[in-house]
Amino acid sequence: MESVYNVAGIDVYKKMPAVVIANAHDRELQFECRKFGTTVSELRRLVDLLQVQSVQEAAMESTAQYWEPVWIALEGHCRLHLAQAKSNRGPRGRKTNFRYAMQIVNR
Repeated sequence: MESVYNVAGIDVYKKMPAVVIANAHDRELQFECRKFGTTVSELRRLVDLLQVQSVQEAAMESTAQYWEPVWIALEGHCRLHLAQAKSNRGPRGRKTNFRYAMQIVNR
C-alpha cells in the first residue's frame, strides 16, 4: 500500500488565507484550492479540511502579523513552517492568491 503525504501552502492575507493542498496520486501532484475567512469558525473549517485531507505539513507566508491566528489554529494538527515574504520571490506576472500558495507548496 502506498503511503500518502499531503502538504498545504497557505498565503495569509488580512481577511483571507488562500490554501492549496497538494497530494500525490498516481505519481502526479494534484492541487485543491480553497479560500477561508479569518473568524474562529472559518479557521475551524480550515483545520477540519486539513485533517480530512490528511495534511501532515503546512507552509504559510504573510507580509504582516496576519499569520499568527492561522498558526495558533493549526498548531498541534500538522507540522508548520513560516516563510518570510522578503526572502521568497513571488511568481512572475500577475499575482494570484492560489498561484502563490502553490509556489509555497512546491518549495
